[in-house]
Amino acid sequence: MPETKRRYFFVAKNTKTDHGYTIEFLNIPQLYASGETYAETVYYSYRVLADFLKQLPKEEAAITAYTLSTIPDNTDNTFYSIVSVPADFDPHHMQTTFTISQALPDDIRKQAAQLSHLVDFGSLPA
Repeated sequence: MPETKRRYFFVAKNTKTDHGYTIEFLNIPQLYASGETYAETVYYSYRVLADFLKQLPKEEAAITAYTLSTIPDNTDNTFYSIVSVPADFDPHHMQTTFTISQALPDDIRKQAAQLSHLVDFGSLPA
């Protein structure tokens, strides 16, 4: 069996605004990122999350206190994702997974279409 490396999971609230996007971490008050494109905002959110995690005590309980607990339902301009963070908190190895409710195939396609219209990846910052 292949060895799995420890990862932590955080719920992110993604909001499309008139000027771009904001990403907030539901279990970490006052930790957020904003940008013009979704890709830029994701990049910044990974950086602020890494900086926050690196300042915590090096014990499992301190980190897991901020991890995944619940995921609210998506709304018109807000959707939720799960950010997967490696044990070393390297923002270059973080990954985002979008959440879509379990439903009939047509409903899943509709949710995916709504999500795709909210997300403008643009280009990553240099």
